[in-house]
Amino acid sequence: HQLNFRSLGIMSNWVINHGLSALVIVVWLGINIFLFVYYYMFYEYDPRFQYTRAIIGSALAWARAPAACLNFNCLLILLPVCRNLLSFLRGSCSCCRCSARKQLDKNITFHKLVAYMIALQTAIHIVAHLLNFEWFNNSRQSKVETLDTVLSQLGDNTTYWLNPIRSDQTTPTYVAFTTAAGLTGVIITIALIIMITSSTDTIRRSYFEVFWFTHHLFVIFFAGLVIHGIGRIVRHQTSDSMQVHEYKFCQNRTKDWGKIPECPIPLFEGGDPMVSIFVMDFSFLPAPLHLCRSCPFHSENIGRRTNGFHQSG
Repeated sequence: HQLNFRSLGIMSNWVINHGLSALVIVVWLGINIFLFVYYYMFYEYDPRFQYTRAIIGSALAWARAPAACLNFNCLLILLPVCRNLLSFLRGSCSCCRCSARKQLDKNITFHKLVAYMIALQTAIHIVAHLLNFEWFNNSRQSKVETLDTVLSQLGDNTTYWLNPIRSDQTTPTYVAFTTAAGLTGVIITIALIIMITSSTDTIRRSYFEVFWFTHHLFVIFFAGLVIHGIGRIVRHQTSDSMQVHEYKFCQNRTKDWGKIPECPIPLFEGGDPMVSIFVMDFSFLPAPLHLCRSCPFHSENIGRRTNGFHQSG
């Protein structure tokens, strides 16, 4: 009986001290899983993207699902280091138990978890888009009259194209650095890599200025994120086109497209960019000084250097 009471006491203490943090992480992971599965199924089975999938297959869904998770986590990444927001929440919780307010002291831990999730989803997103560009390019350069080749040649003189690669004399690398989506993707990926690698314990403790300056690349990261989808290169068949051009009937009759009334040439359009709308009061955004103060090693480094300055003086 004493052992049972002791176990219950340990469990109750754990719930009091860590229960809220565990609940937040579970909810956060659940939302990420839901977003990934929902958008994967959406892009894998939505009828509007049937011709898009004829060129790049499931890589479309593998690119769009992590994009949804990226937008969600990029919306969260700044909140744990918004010093004014944390102060406001601590003040609002003044009537609560101390254990509830202690959870706010784990803000940096949650900030790191969100950053790791962004890194993971970015890796999946990049690999999927590399495959997309390769398959788009192969379909554009192919001389065989297959469905994907015919689709890639549509819209050369209009805005109703499906394949974003509009030339058969190019390479995926060239497209990656000459389109808004490709160029911004490269920039924000480099910014993310620099921010993550400069956030290791070794860099933070020994070269705090490096961490401090590189973390301000978040401005470039978010600017690139907003611009990333402006080209609307992820395209689908228009609603009007789907009413007169049925995929199941016409997909194997490409030679009859535009010649019989049942199969007019399909038309395509770009989808709305999957970009989060960041509605934040500027008083909550982390100014450079606030960002510094949120780092647990800042006071340690300043103290060490101050002591060293006085000793040398």
